[in-house]
Amino acid sequence: MESLKNNIDNLSDETQELINDYLKLFSIRQSEKLTLFLGVLATAFILTLLLMVVVILISFALAGFLNQLLGSQYWGTAIVIVLFLLFVGFLVYRVVKTQTPLLSNLFAKIIISAFDLEIKQEKNVQGLRSEIDSLKTKIETDKSNIRTNVQMFRYVMMEGLFRELFGLLKPKKKKKKKSEV
Repeated sequence: MESLKNNIDNLSDETQELINDYLKLFSIRQSEKLTLFLGVLATAFILTLLLMVVVILISFALAGFLNQLLGSQYWGTAIVIVLFLLFVGFLVYRVVKTQTPLLSNLFAKIIISAFDLEIKQEKNVQGLRSEIDSLKTKIETDKSNIRTNVQMFRYVMMEGLFRELFGLLKPKKKKKKKSEV
C-alpha cells in the first residue's frame, strides 16, 4: 500500500510541475510575441520619423536650390540629408542583419521584469527563444516521467487487486487445538 501512495504522490507532483511548465512556456511565448510586436512598432515609428525628417530636409534643399540656382546655400542641407539617409540605411541594415526589430531587447527586459518571469537565459529576445527551447525539452521529459508513473500506478493497482483476489481464494488455515493429555 505504501508503494501505491508513493506512486500517487509522484504522479501528483510531476503533473503539477508539468502544468507549471506549460504556464511558464505560455507566458514566455506571449512575452516574446509582445516584445517583437513592440519592437516592430518602435522600428516603424523611428524609421517613419527619420524618413519624415529626410523628406522635410529634401524639400528645404530643393527650395533653396530653386531659389538660388547656382548658390551654395543648399550644400549644408544636402550633407545633413545624406547623413540622415546613411543613418536610416544603417538602421535598416541592422534590422535585416539581426532579424530583430529595433529596441526589442529593451522591450524584452521590460516585459520580463513586468511579468516577473524567472528565466535562466539572458533577458533579451534570444534568451526568451532559448528558454522556450529548454522548457519544451523539460516538458517532454516531464510527460515521459508522468507516463512512466501512470504505468507504475497501473501495475501497483493490478498487483494489489491480485493480492486481494488471491487472498480471498486461499483457504483459511484452521487452528489446531492442542490435545489434552
